[in-house]
Amino acid sequence: MKIDIIHATAGEGHRKIAMAVQDGLARLSPGSLQVRSLNCLDYTDAAFQKTYAPLYYWSVRHAPDLWGWSYETLDHAWVYQLIRPLRSLTNTLHAKRLLEDIIRNQPDVIVSTHFLPPEILGRAKQKGLIRSRMITVVTDFYPHTFWINPGTDHYWVMADETKQDLARRGIPEEIITAGGIPILPTFKPTGRKSEILRKNGFDEKRFTLFLTSGSFGLGPQEVILEELKAFKDRVQCFVVCANNKKLKTILDSKTYPYPVKIFGFVDFMPDLMEASDLMVAKSGGSTTSEALTKGVVMVVTAPIPGQETRNVKLLKIRDAAYFLNNPHEIHNIVKGILDDPSTLQKKRDALRRLAKPDASDDLAKMILAWK
Repeated sequence: MKIDIIHATAGEGHRKIAMAVQDGLARLSPGSLQVRSLNCLDYTDAAFQKTYAPLYYWSVRHAPDLWGWSYETLDHAWVYQLIRPLRSLTNTLHAKRLLEDIIRNQPDVIVSTHFLPPEILGRAKQKGLIRSRMITVVTDFYPHTFWINPGTDHYWVMADETKQDLARRGIPEEIITAGGIPILPTFKPTGRKSEILRKNGFDEKRFTLFLTSGSFGLGPQEVILEELKAFKDRVQCFVVCANNKKLKTILDSKTYPYPVKIFGFVDFMPDLMEASDLMVAKSGGSTTSEALTKGVVMVVTAPIPGQETRNVKLLKIRDAAYFLNNPHEIHNIVKGILDDPSTLQKKRDALRRLAKPDASDDLAKMILAWK
């Protein structure tokens, strides 16, 4: 059985989710599959590669409101119908090598964790150029019209609310599975919280926060660390600056009256989540799903307008997180939890009801059943 898993490096989440799908297949059917993991941008022309991801990164950093406006505007069916022919033509021309490769390889199944591949490959399937069964894994909690493409055989989505949204857009419910966003098994709880805290020189009795903002290294860490001084005898904090070297230099130059450990880019996020009581982060689909599985309650800060604000919508509906409109508000959140720990437990109970820790295995089982 030949399976192609296709992602795009426009945001880290699409790649991580593709890795989780591949991992699930490898664990459930070791050695019996021919699996390729492809970055679709590697199969586009040089101009497209140089502008696609960088334009996204620039937009969310420097013009988030413009990005959000564009995202929401293009999600109106009548607007998208106007630009769809030009968008389809442009993407097909730029991604010609991807289409040629898939036609040549003729996989039995194509799993897409980004909306670009199913748009191009779905049309080719309708023309009879490929025979693959196509699964689209929607990597945000609510879909955008970009995710909906003819030729797709199945949609794998986060939650019942996601499924309802797709059904409202005309997708038959029988080809939608609300199975959760696939994540790697390393994000399942291990019971090693005390061990990880001791390894980092932290006190098991203190309330532990984890500040991170994803691969961009964006976020209000400086203000939050200042606010936490009010609880200097009761808290401790991990900080991941990711690729933001300037922020790490600034934080390294400061001292705090409570334990703080500052990291750059790390490959042990599961351990930091495991050891933490509260995680301050942006609401990307993969990061949020990882936190849900770990059982660590999130404080969502500065969501990117568009996909991340829609993720926030589901977290609010399920009452499964805290939210910061202003970083100074962390003071009241932490104070409320320290004064009444039951409030945090309610959030934990809510996130466990939303979490789908076996999503990657469940998706792999569905794919393998198609043999």
